[in-house]
Amino acid sequence: MTGSTGTRQTILVVEDTDLIAEFVVSHLEAAGYQTAVAISGEEAIDMLKTLRPALIVLDVVLDGIDGFEVCRRIRQNAFNGLATVANVPVLMLSARAAEADRLDGFNAGVDDYLSKPFSPDELLARIQAILRRANGIGQLTLQVGDLTIDPFQRVVRAGDTVLDLTPKEFDLLHLLASHPGQVMPRALLLERVWGYTQDCNTRTVDVHIQRLREKLDAQPTSAGAIQTEWGVGYKMVV
Repeated sequence: MTGSTGTRQTILVVEDTDLIAEFVVSHLEAAGYQTAVAISGEEAIDMLKTLRPALIVLDVVLDGIDGFEVCRRIRQNAFNGLATVANVPVLMLSARAAEADRLDGFNAGVDDYLSKPFSPDELLARIQAILRRANGIGQLTLQVGDLTIDPFQRVVRAGDTVLDLTPKEFDLLHLLASHPGQVMPRALLLERVWGYTQDCNTRTVDVHIQRLREKLDAQPTSAGAIQTEWGVGYKMVV
């Protein structure tokens, strides 16, 4: 199933519920994007053999293979013809909001995870943020309040002041700032920053967060804040 045609950025929407697919497509097209629609994981994979979208909006629950498996196979180049889309950004949609489901999504290779129900404004904001991160050096520089994070030079500035961060502190701050306002579970931070894929002492995360907070709080400018979500993890707020 296909959507609109044109020369603008194409977003592939993989959703088997007609009303939700129509809702997403209508707002994407109103925002100026070109769209294509697949109603199953198998159809999405077939389309990706010839289509190179700028981004994929992927539902979890699909007929046949689910969204987690679709994303894993894309990232692993498990199908002939998919090598050119292995790094395409993926925004996952799901009615499953539990931490375990979000972790499954991130471990499968998604770039962001949006729980249903969601507003069109949040959907578009997340898509725009993902595309900014995916396009070009300048667009990958993150701005949080007066804090500027350059992932290529691995430099963080608070106003005109360069912060003295360790490599892990930088990676932790960059990950949190890449998902502003989104709670990042400790287990996910351990997996993304330290590479731990099994249960480990999450005190490692807490210690690094404490040191990072001290360095941010020492700045006279508005450097953003790392907020604790008790029993879950942390999020970056301005």
